Amino acid sequence: MAFVNERIPDVEKENFGFSVFTQPDGSKPTLSRWTIDRERNAFLVLTHTEGGGYEGTQPTEHYVLSWNGNLIRFAGDAKSSGSMEAGQMMSWRVHHMVIPSTLENKWEMVLQLIREALDAKGWLYDRDCLVAVNVEFDLSSSR
Repeated sequence: MAFVNERIPDVEKENFGFSVFTQPDGSKPTLSRWTIDRERNAFLVLTHTEGGGYEGTQPTEHYVLSWNGNLIRFAGDAKSSGSMEAGQMMSWRVHHMVIPSTLENKWEMVLQLIREALDAKGWLYDRDCLVAVNVEFDLSSSR
């Protein structure tokens, strides 16, 4: 099985061992969908976004990738390119990552999981609208 996009079941949300952005009214808009691979016991959740159109800056999205109970935190910037005729492509630049010490010797596997999860997530949890997803890592300050 591979990563798929789904609505997060309410019962799962209650078990998350990490916090997400909360609106002033108490809602948690990032907790509606996730990208999950049940066979590998891994899921990706958007925890919050910084910047964007209202602030006049490139938006940075912050995620938690849970893999076998280990929480991997990372941040990245996404840009889309292409056209409706030729197809849209998404490019990610992951520039910050924190992984548990128990996964230090599995660095390449962690990077591959992030690539696969972001690819499957697509644009707004829709992979079919993209012809390609490219993920690059600039982690010189994270290691």
